[in-house]
Amino acid sequence: MPKYQAFKQYEPSQAAAIIFAVLFGILLAAHTWQSARAKIYYLWALILATALECAGYILREYTIHHRTEKTPSVIGQVFIIVAPACLAAALYMVVGRIMTQVGAGYSIIRPSWITPIFVGFDILSIGMQALGAAMLFNTDDNLDKLKKARSILTIGLMIQIIAFAIFLVLTGWFDRRATKASPRKMVTVRMLMIAFYITGALIMIRSIYRAIEFITVDFNSRPPRGYFFNVEWAYYVLDALPIAIATGVYNVIFPAKYLQGDEEYPDTKNVEVPLSSFEGDRLKGGNHA
Repeated sequence: MPKYQAFKQYEPSQAAAIIFAVLFGILLAAHTWQSARAKIYYLWALILATALECAGYILREYTIHHRTEKTPSVIGQVFIIVAPACLAAALYMVVGRIMTQVGAGYSIIRPSWITPIFVGFDILSIGMQALGAAMLFNTDDNLDKLKKARSILTIGLMIQIIAFAIFLVLTGWFDRRATKASPRKMVTVRMLMIAFYITGALIMIRSIYRAIEFITVDFNSRPPRGYFFNVEWAYYVLDALPIAIATGVYNVIFPAKYLQGDEEYPDTKNVEVPLSSFEGDRLKGGNHA
């Protein structure tokens, strides 16, 4: 049985691994301190995502010096691959709170359904990505297993991309309706919505890059060949950097500054929501007739 060897496709940069390990470590410490200071717990998924990234790049740096050790190499790769899905889960929770605070009726679906539906898809995506990545980086020369691992990993990524794209559309719809009907309330959370759009775009860029990377790799070659699979710059420019910026955005635009505490949320089940902008325009036109 051939001996395991990490980084067959290129010579990795130790400096880049250290830089991102330190960067995610700083972001993790900041997120933890800010959340503890504000006494909020709904950012646990954001903290988990940042911790996985930090641990992933620590293990990547370790693997550069211990390339025949399979376990830390595989675990590091799995952590880095699944971390953005945890970040997406954090966004689902934050936007759900925004909808509840501004007015649940402006949303196409109830905010209380967002967590079970979209986080449920996220958990499925994380599970498939983790399984696929573990199989992929743990299998060296079994072509059938490599292709099966790629299929599982790619499906997991596609579930994440599709679910998150749908969520972006639903959030945009909510933003448009709420801004027209209740602009004062939306002003209070506008910066948080901007943070969501920025992080959402960055997560999509990273996820699409990863999907293309694994779809285009040719496992019939030894070692496997594929442009994105065989260059390291894309690994940092299209994955590490976007996710670092995405997590860092919430250190600057901290959700607790814009969201009410749990005890301050009103019971919105029976609250009458203002008419949509279209209905409002028709009524105004009728009054002027």
